[in-house]
Amino acid sequence: MLFSKNKTLLGLNIGSGYVKIVELKDSGSVYTLSNFGMAALPVDAIVDGTVMDTSAIINAITNLAANLKIKKKRICTSISGHSVIVKKITLPLMDESTIEETIHQEATQHIPYDINDVNLDFQILGPNQTNSDNMDVILVAVKKETINDYLMLVEDAGFIPVVVDVDTFALENSYEYNYEEEEKKIVALVDVGANLTCINILDEGVTCFSRNITSGSRLITEQLQKRFSLNYENAELLKLGSPEGCKADAGTALSAINEAAFSIVNEITKAIEFFHTSAMNEARVEKIILSGGGAKIPNIAQSIIKNTGIETEIIDPFRNIIIPEKNFDLDYIQSIAPLAAVATGLALRKDEVVRK
Repeated sequence: MLFSKNKTLLGLNIGSGYVKIVELKDSGSVYTLSNFGMAALPVDAIVDGTVMDTSAIINAITNLAANLKIKKKRICTSISGHSVIVKKITLPLMDESTIEETIHQEATQHIPYDINDVNLDFQILGPNQTNSDNMDVILVAVKKETINDYLMLVEDAGFIPVVVDVDTFALENSYEYNYEEEEKKIVALVDVGANLTCINILDEGVTCFSRNITSGSRLITEQLQKRFSLNYENAELLKLGSPEGCKADAGTALSAINEAAFSIVNEITKAIEFFHTSAMNEARVEKIILSGGGAKIPNIAQSIIKNTGIETEIIDPFRNIIIPEKNFDLDYIQSIAPLAAVATGLALRKDEVVRK
């Protein structure tokens, strides 16, 4: 009998803009980066977490895996979008087995879908701060149809799906591994993807607020396209600070980027303000950590600081991970690091399945 416990899984993040793969080697006390790569997806291949172009996504995964010479087959992937619901609920004190028996009944009060159409999971957070007879629980519901779509993508690409996670939890996993010293803070993890922005607020490492904003950095690209009459590729480059094909001077281009990014910055600000007005004990976000492709937009961190007054920085998902210089271009890895945050969190998951 072979035990696969403590072996890492391949982290496969199927985002709305890119497919990302991260492979880590577990050396006991530290992880080493073994493999990393990403491949662009066609526009609208995935919209708000819904698979729209199956063949394009499968091709992107298989081609990327071939280019990286991936041998590992067992993977951890994740889901995001409107079909994923994460809610903090309060229940009377009970043991875990009792929750398992009653969770479907409880979920009907919080989930806007037919309860038979979703897969449910939960995590007990601990006693409620205001009522010791109650406890707080994180409830997670994902549409079965969406899970099946992602499982099919992974299997048709030649991989074995072992764990299906949620993007926000994978990002939390990546953050906690790399920023252990900040666990006592109230931190907002903000992942700005192409079509979706996910916000997850942690209080001492525990999710206390989660929200998805159905817009992302592609909105900025499209506005720049119209403003400067650019094709999509050049508008993408301009968004990231490279004005190829754009006749505007650098100052005008940067001003246009800031204007286009305002709607996303404003939505992030409103979500955090809502948390502040609804939080118990006047809890306040002490730090914002940005990830995703949108984190690379020039001045976006400064814009968020200006709007919220909260310290903001861009995540480094490889902060506590060894990156062998002989195998990787360190400048490239650091430049695209924010896009790898979710995939890294997935790759940190253990393969604990026992195989005969």
